[in-house]
Parts: sequence; C-alpha cells; structure tokens
Amino acid sequence: MFRLAHHDTTGRPLLHASVAGLGLAAALLAELALTDAIVIERDQVFVASRTPPSDALAHTMLDQLAGEATAHTVRTWLAFLSQNSYDRVAARLLRSGHVRAEVTRRLLTKVTTYVPTDANVAAWPWARLSTRLRNGQPLDGYDTVLVGLVLAIDLHRHVLDGAPGHVIAGVRQLVATTSPSMRLLLHHTEAAVGDAVLTSH
Repeated sequence: MFRLAHHDTTGRPLLHASVAGLGLAAALLAELALTDAIVIERDQVFVASRTPPSDALAHTMLDQLAGEATAHTVRTWLAFLSQNSYDRVAARLLRSGHVRAEVTRRLLTKVTTYVPTDANVAAWPWARLSTRLRNGQPLDGYDTVLVGLVLAIDLHRHVLDGAPGHVIAGVRQLVATTSPSMRLLLHHTEAAVGDAVLTSH
C-alpha cells in the first residue's frame, strides 16, 4: 500500500496525508485480519489470537489492540491508528532497506520524503495489479484485499489509469468476495476517507 501511494522513483506522495494515513491504518488492520489475529464483527474489532506476529510492527499493533479493556469500532481504530500509521510503515521500510529518507526544508518546516532504493521493486505492486486486473487474471487473497484498499482510498484512478469501466466493475465484484471481516474494514475505510476529503475541503 505504501508503495502504491507514492511515485516509484521520487517517493512523492500521490495522496493527501490524511487519506494516506487512513489507507495505511486500514492496511495494518488488514494484515492482522488476513492472519486471523483479529476479526471484525458488528463494526467492532476483536482480537482472535494473541500469538505474536513475527513482524515487529504487526506485533506492536496486536499488543495495542489486545491492551484495550473493551472492543472499539473500526472507525475508532482507523481514526486513532491513522495518526501515526504513515510514520510506522515508513520506519518498517527504512529498517528493511526499501527506502531512504531525504529531508528538505520548506519555509519553517522540514519535509521527509521516502525515496525507493530500487525503483523496479517499488513499481512492482502497481505493475502486477494493473496488468492482472486489466487482463482479468486471478488474484490471491492478499492482492484482492490490496485492490479493495486501493478502491477504498480512491487510488484506483492511478493504478488503473485509462482502464475501461468494465474493469473497475469487475474489481468491485472481486472485492465483494472477500471475508465478512474484510468487507466491513473496506466499507468503513471508504467512509472514513470520504469524511476526510469533505473535511479537507
């Protein structure tokens, strides 16, 4: 998701910061849902397994969810996690050597851009999804969820730029086959993004 939301050579963001934050927060929740660590029922997030994930960020996320005395709604978690999801995912990519941080000054602030260390690796998610969707090729469970997130944050205009309408319709039908937990997550992500866009205007 991070790679799709940035230019593959410059690292320039393709989304407004608030939308990117929500998309990455949803992607982090989706990672836990895909490994059955959490389930989403009645619009709330429940921890289903406390087995620590191997990834440090996923582990921290699960601990955070499990540490709450009561379950919270998807929208509550999206709003909370979106506050630092961008920085957390960027730090994960920095640790793994996939991006490098370039700091520039603009007026009185510093702006950090995360530039891919390998443009081919950075472009691969976009190239893979775009080609498969345009050609009607099957997607695995992870890519299906990724496409759902792309739709939810309105990034499909970049990933499927110039694709005919029936391709977008087919993508929506594909996303509808995901699990109930994932459909709820995608639904609430799209609604949260819509609210964020209205607020920014």
